[in-house]
Amino acid sequence: MERAFGSLPLELFLVVLDQLVATSSGHPPIAYGPSDSVTKALRALTLVSRTSYLSASRYLYAHCLYLNTTTNYTQFRRTIGLDIGKTPLTLEYGEAGRNDDLFYEADIPRIITSAFISPEKTGPWGCGKVLMVRLPQIIDLGNRIGQTLKRLALDMQPVYTPGSQILSVKPHTATNNIFLHMPNLEDLICSYDVTDYFPHPPPNLKRLAMTFQGMDDLHLDFCFAISSLEILVCLRPEELQAADIDKLFDRYKGHHIDIVLVDVNAHHCTPPNTRDWEEEDRVKIWEVDVPRSYYGDDDELILCDSWIWTHGVNGTLWNQGKRRMLSWSEIQDRLADPEIADIDDGEELETDIMMHDSYPVLGDDLEH
Repeated sequence: MERAFGSLPLELFLVVLDQLVATSSGHPPIAYGPSDSVTKALRALTLVSRTSYLSASRYLYAHCLYLNTTTNYTQFRRTIGLDIGKTPLTLEYGEAGRNDDLFYEADIPRIITSAFISPEKTGPWGCGKVLMVRLPQIIDLGNRIGQTLKRLALDMQPVYTPGSQILSVKPHTATNNIFLHMPNLEDLICSYDVTDYFPHPPPNLKRLAMTFQGMDDLHLDFCFAISSLEILVCLRPEELQAADIDKLFDRYKGHHIDIVLVDVNAHHCTPPNTRDWEEEDRVKIWEVDVPRSYYGDDDELILCDSWIWTHGVNGTLWNQGKRRMLSWSEIQDRLADPEIADIDDGEELETDIMMHDSYPVLGDDLEH
């Protein structure tokens, strides 16, 4: 195998690696997981020879940084030289570590452009302790790799953040606000509580998915502080009102944004007295239906939350089919249609139209 790769020109080898990590959608995943065939193939190639190690390692760290447990999160921090303290994963004196010559020859720290971070606790270990990632360990990693990141999925739910620790690190300062140090970040998928620790957004973000459900100022301040933002995906508020739609229009100061509300089909409807849409509107409201199980007994909020994370991490979120929300006057026009007026059960029909099951679902392209 080494002999075969040794006779292959580097340019052709890189083309093979490009094809290996490519996706048909044009939007690569945030990261391929440890069990994914792409990750396994790249890992195997790092063991073939010194030459393949350099190239395959660059692709491995660029496309497969999937930190879903405290174990691999801690090991990665150790690999890039961050202090991990005394834990069960601390290397014993003299124990083999990374090959620094090869690691830096491959320029690993600078080619990290994408990362999935959701460190669920792992253990217990022989000492009876369970590893948990803490807020300072999120901050130092974000500051270390943030400059080159283009795509990031950050779930703060598993992170241990007691109030005393939040006060001790003062995360609202510029140094600890990791997003301010991510000038190249374009795609961000994050949990709703991220704004509790990092209230200032990445400066050049284009696509944002956040699992908040509501129109509170904390989340809207974060989202609309980004003039470059093109698409925002969030959970549909449980009691969405026409005033909420107006609030989105009033708060947004950029050139154009598509706001995509995620929910099961039965909950989608146009709030009464919703404003009319105009050609020059800078804000467009879209709806996406999350499929339910055959039995329909899912926890709908968890279902929609998981749907955003799954498609966000897989790189398939931004191209999901969606439909434009109808304005209230469009609802009234449909009710005034003579063919509809002949139907006896008007109240039931109005409900059906407000939930617009008959909307045409748009394709992959956003209509601006």
